[in-house]
Parts: sequence; C-alpha cells; structure tokens
Amino acid sequence: MATARMDDDNGLYAIMQDFRTRFISPSSEEPSPQEIRDSYREALRNVTDSLTAKHREGERMIDKVLELRAEIESQNRRIEEKQEDVLREIGKIRENERLSADLSDQIRKLREEVAHKKELVLANRTANKEKLKQLQQSAVLFKERMGLEIRKLRGDRLQFVFRCINPRDLEEPFSCVIYFNEDGEYQLSDCDPPLDCIAEYQRKVQETKNFSALLANLRKSFAALCTQVK
Repeated sequence: MATARMDDDNGLYAIMQDFRTRFISPSSEEPSPQEIRDSYREALRNVTDSLTAKHREGERMIDKVLELRAEIESQNRRIEEKQEDVLREIGKIRENERLSADLSDQIRKLREEVAHKKELVLANRTANKEKLKQLQQSAVLFKERMGLEIRKLRGDRLQFVFRCINPRDLEEPFSCVIYFNEDGEYQLSDCDPPLDCIAEYQRKVQETKNFSALLANLRKSFAALCTQVK
C-alpha cells in the first residue's frame, strides 16, 4: 500500500512538472494560442483526474482506518469481558479454596473433639466400674448390720434394698438405685417408696463423696416414712 501511494505521488509530481514546463518555464518555441489552450486543458484534466483519484483513495483509506479502529475497539471490549470472566472465575476458585480450608479445619477440630470425648467416656466408664466395685465392697459391711441387699441392674446401676426398717414388717423392702453418670458423679433414682429429699442427698454425696453417710441418710428417711404411717 505504501508503494502504491509512492507511485501515485510520483505520477502527480510528473503531471505537475509537465504543467510547469509547458506553461510556466520559458521556452524558445512560441506555441499558438490554440495549442496553449489545448495543452492547458489536457494538463488541467490530468491534474484534476489525478487529484480526484487521490481524493478517492484517501477516502477509502479513511474508511479502512475507521473500520480497523472499530474492529480493534470491538476486540478490546471482548478482551475486557474475557478478563472480567477470568477474574470472576479466579475469585470463585479462591473462595472455594478458602471454604475448603475452613471446612477441613472444622473437620479436624471435630475429629479431635470426638476423640477427646471418647477418651473421657472410656476413662469415666473405667472409673465408674471401679467405683461400683468399691460401692459393692462397702455395702457388704452394712449388709448384716442394716439388712442391706445389693442388686446389680443393667447399665452399671446398683439397686440398694433396705430391710429391717418397718417394725411391723421387718422384711418390707425399701430401695434406691445408685449409679454414676458420664462425668463420674453419683446419681440417685427410682426410690421406692419415693423420698422428697432425694435431690438433696444426691447433691451432698456429689460434694462429699461420703457413700456411708448416704446409705445412713437413706435408711433414716425410709424409717421416718414408717413412723408417718398409722
């Protein structure tokens, strides 16, 4: 395209030089007026045709430049849109990575917590079995003296059955279930007959760990019930 423009420029330059040579530069030969007019018209027509062609070529070049500019702008917009899409996808990936890391951390903490709780439960179960064993051994000391019977129930629970309490019926049973919860604390339940003070006894034995005092208090409370019955 640059070569074509150079050729056009050279052609226009040649026409202008010819026009100058004919009508501006001095000449030894004197042409006739008609020859001058014909030559002038021909030269002017050549110049006009050349300038018109040059103008048309320039308009085509401008149109081409505008088309290229529009195409470049369109491509730039598409590139910007693609960049925005890429940035959004990168943002989603980073957010997913962050959520995945947080989830993994939470899972790890939960596993550690569950493992710790399992260890505590196993330790408490072992301790509870040992305590139940001690309770059974301690209760033997009261059996003959207090008419106490111990029955082992499901779930590592012991039922303490008191007799020789009601003077009208020495074989009448008075019972209470004693066991340990997962935290290794004394729990009292299923008193027969029911005792209003059972919650207080449970609180005291959890504080003092005095099992002998608990059995003595239970026996006294059952005996008090017998005195209330006419």
